[in-house]
Amino acid sequence: MSQHRLDKLAHLLERVEPLDRIPPGFELRDVDYTSRADAVAYFADTRVKDRGTIIATTGDNWARSARVRVPYGLEANYLPLGQGAVGIKVERFPIRRYPPFVLYPDGEVKPLRAVAPRAPANDDEILGLDIYRLFGGLPVDPGDNLRTDGDGSQGIWGVDVEAAEAFPIPGSPLGEVRQGVAGRDGAVMSVAGYRGGVGAGVWRYGTSTDRGRSWERSDVSLPLRRKYLWRYAEAMHAAGPGHLQAIAMSDWGVDTPPSLRELWWTDDEKAFRRVSLPWNELRFGGMAFTPDGALLVAEVTGSEHYGIQSSTSRPGRIWRLASNDAAPTLLTGAPELFGPFWAVGIQASGGWIVARTGMRTIALSKDGRSWAQVTPGQQQVKQP
Repeated sequence: MSQHRLDKLAHLLERVEPLDRIPPGFELRDVDYTSRADAVAYFADTRVKDRGTIIATTGDNWARSARVRVPYGLEANYLPLGQGAVGIKVERFPIRRYPPFVLYPDGEVKPLRAVAPRAPANDDEILGLDIYRLFGGLPVDPGDNLRTDGDGSQGIWGVDVEAAEAFPIPGSPLGEVRQGVAGRDGAVMSVAGYRGGVGAGVWRYGTSTDRGRSWERSDVSLPLRRKYLWRYAEAMHAAGPGHLQAIAMSDWGVDTPPSLRELWWTDDEKAFRRVSLPWNELRFGGMAFTPDGALLVAEVTGSEHYGIQSSTSRPGRIWRLASNDAAPTLLTGAPELFGPFWAVGIQASGGWIVARTGMRTIALSKDGRSWAQVTPGQQQVKQP
């Protein structure tokens, strides 16, 4: 990294404040696990006086963590890198972009540098297309010879976390990365998503069984009948053990939770089949497969009316579908969901099923049956 860019980063870090705790008034907005020990959490000030945003990272599931506050007026993009580290890139619109850096769970900070493409080593981490939040406009050394496939993409990337060096992986497919899926023997998935111009429509993904060195592409038939739905709907994807995958099509109202319109399921990865659901409309809060092949679906509940108060925070509950033709049943022993209406629900993350249970708390489960409460960013939490 040039001295000019190092000086810019040093100027930024003078403004970024290390914290020994999460102050009152900050709300948990997002949490992402890269393993059952490594995670990153993002907090925002909910009061009228904006005090910026906080990013916290841990390597031992919040027994210890490092936290930094990015002041008001600066926008922070971040990406969990694995091994308890997080990449952070700060911008001040419209003219100022600072070089990215890595925050480690012991509080150490290093400049984050893009280097030449190479195959990942066994201890390197694999990142998905979200890497472009950090590296899309990052200058690289002229000798790096980074090549693209013609549309500006460079596939997915790897990162040497200890060295704080990220690199494109040659021959890799661009997509959202899924790792640590139970029952898939450590395979890495790169999910490209729906391709409407292939046959009657397919869901495309790549699979690597050698840590990203080689990839096998798969197209699963997804014959959407209502093609117009795709133009405005969101698609959430879940991968389960064996050949299980599910796609939930949802759309948003004004200041309301998304509504689940269609659910598609495959157990052979040859064709998706539409699931017949008992609800005309379900206010959707995410989904995740369990290790035994059941699909958990979160429902956002609460008032039918969406005023300012009712849209601020809402409760929720979890349904269980044992198979694609089974009737949904309420999950016994499930945690009580609660949070902002856009965050109430569940997700699969780093080998956990993560449920939002409060404005600062989550619940974690390995199997969808037993759950443990966790407070991200807090010191000395009880381990699940």
